[in-house]
Amino acid sequence: MDGSISAGDALPWQPWKNISAEMLGRVLGNMPSLADRVRARSVCRSWRDAAATQRLPLPLPMLVFSRFSFACFASFSPTMEITEFSSIPLCKDATIFWVGSFDEWLVGMRRSSERKADGHCFLVNAFSRETIRLPHPRAFHLLGHSCKALPIVNTSHPIHINVHAPEYPIHFRKVILSAPPASGAMCIVAAISHNTLALWHPGMSSWSVCRSIRINVSADIAFYQGRIYMVSANPTGLLILFFELEEVDDRVTVSYAEQCVTEPLPLVKGCLVHQCCIVEWHGKLVLIIMFADCDVLKITIRKIGIYPLDFSTNPHSFTEINSLDGDCLFISSCSSKSFPACQYDGANGDFVYFVSNYNQQTTSSDPSFDVLVYNVRDAKMIEFPVLVPKDNSWPFLDNLLWLFPPK
Repeated sequence: MDGSISAGDALPWQPWKNISAEMLGRVLGNMPSLADRVRARSVCRSWRDAAATQRLPLPLPMLVFSRFSFACFASFSPTMEITEFSSIPLCKDATIFWVGSFDEWLVGMRRSSERKADGHCFLVNAFSRETIRLPHPRAFHLLGHSCKALPIVNTSHPIHINVHAPEYPIHFRKVILSAPPASGAMCIVAAISHNTLALWHPGMSSWSVCRSIRINVSADIAFYQGRIYMVSANPTGLLILFFELEEVDDRVTVSYAEQCVTEPLPLVKGCLVHQCCIVEWHGKLVLIIMFADCDVLKITIRKIGIYPLDFSTNPHSFTEINSLDGDCLFISSCSSKSFPACQYDGANGDFVYFVSNYNQQTTSSDPSFDVLVYNVRDAKMIEFPVLVPKDNSWPFLDNLLWLFPPK
């Protein structure tokens, strides 16, 4: 025999192919990186079938760049070591930018020729590539057209609600979903722009648009207990609004709006509120406040406060916490979520990972940005640089967000 193997006799014995589903589950459970799990599942059909039967910890969140590049993390540590950049040949259009995510779904917008307008808006599944078109992002003129006006309780300002009227262009800054698109009308899409909150669910041909000067362009929004909460900072303190929703003639719209009355935010000497974010954690709505010094030439973060809101008191109160019970929070301007780091043996929890919007290097041949990591337990902060994929467009920070794969 010359040692050659015919096609019919190739690889007659493959012990690795017969690994038990339980053993494969243990291996995959120690792979926080989704990219590593995908490689393991793609070894052969038996591994793919066995992996489908296992209940695994959630894979680590991924950073998504423009042109659909991903930063994959290899371990759970304060510096979140990056193994590689991966790319899915889904979107090479440099005019696409990301404004939101929900599980494996991304919300994309295409820039238009109008300076203050977006082109078409869509949902795309990052892995199956299923795409759902959303209505063109347009708001509505108020002058000369009737609209429903609701008072915002605890203020003298109303919110104007329009469904059908002449259009003018707007630019969505952040888009959130209440549920997966497959849930039909249970999936409500909320988009925020300057003075505008736009709403949509499957079956609607256009956005329901709510406008008020109380809707701040820098506000953060989140779904919580069936409502939309909005938080922003102003020179006089913290502004929190909530909106109750209803469905009228198969269209989702705002039925009630209120400005929450809260206790004053604790002051930090020599600092102003630089950024406010909200995220749900353990059934609570949590404020993440970044305090920066007052030097307008260089922004330096001095303190980060984590404050769960207590809605049982009047006014609503918040108390700073120094533990996330082993969980982590991942924050960016377009997507934020809590993550159960405690599911991984030996993982470091109680960290908040911020995509920094104040320290990015764009002038070098290897552009980068910083991820700011805050240790909730000892209040220490560290930064670690992340290089930007070579094929990304500039400015890359406008396209950065966290993606949270469900499996």
